Amino acid sequence: MDPRVYDALALEEDQHWWFVGRRMILRDLLQTHLRPRAARRILDVGCGTGGMFPMLSQLGHVEGADSSPAAIAYTHARFPSFKVHEAALPDQLPASAWDVITAFDVIEHLDEPVACLRSMREHLADDGQIAITVPAYEMLWSEHDVLHHHKRRYTQSSLADHLAQADLRVRYMTHFNTWLFPVIAGVRLASKLLPAVRKREHKSLDTPQRFNRLLAWLFASERLALARTTLPVGVSIFAIAETT
Repeated sequence: MDPRVYDALALEEDQHWWFVGRRMILRDLLQTHLRPRAARRILDVGCGTGGMFPMLSQLGHVEGADSSPAAIAYTHARFPSFKVHEAALPDQLPASAWDVITAFDVIEHLDEPVACLRSMREHLADDGQIAITVPAYEMLWSEHDVLHHHKRRYTQSSLADHLAQADLRVRYMTHFNTWLFPVIAGVRLASKLLPAVRKREHKSLDTPQRFNRLLAWLFASERLALARTTLPVGVSIFAIAETT
């Protein structure tokens, strides 16, 4: 990713509404859909600046892996007690058998997503699982995707196809970031036509505190719906997959 993205992540991912809401949603989904384990070993692939570590550590022993020395330096500074491996996909994952491998907003960056998913599969313990999030819908492609060096956005069908090619079976899949989908879709589509909106996208982390709390609450409230059903549309897709 652009180095500016890591700078923003390190500054904002503890408090910004998108990160806060996403962590709460993913925590509940993981608690519900991961297989029970007495001493779960989790590898967070593409861990970035480590913002998911505190949440994941509630579910088991967590280590990280990332290919960016800049991201790893941020993670070591913020979370010195967590081990982080410098590892590029698909060939350099830590040689261990992990109960869970997470890849949150990772495979959309990769030239060879199927090979990378297959590598994750090969590093799973028996009955291990992979938890993934990806951005949804090519129609939402914008300068945000360019800045983050995305190669693609997914549909549920295309994500399931990549997982199947890697000999992984979908256990659970849903969209999320659904309540705000109409607003975000509107901004993304407007940014294709209006330079002023496109320029504003680069400053999207600058959210007034009161408004930030409201958006975090609204986004996180989706977990209440996800406890009962899946969501048919959204800005992102979440999936848990396992060996076939």
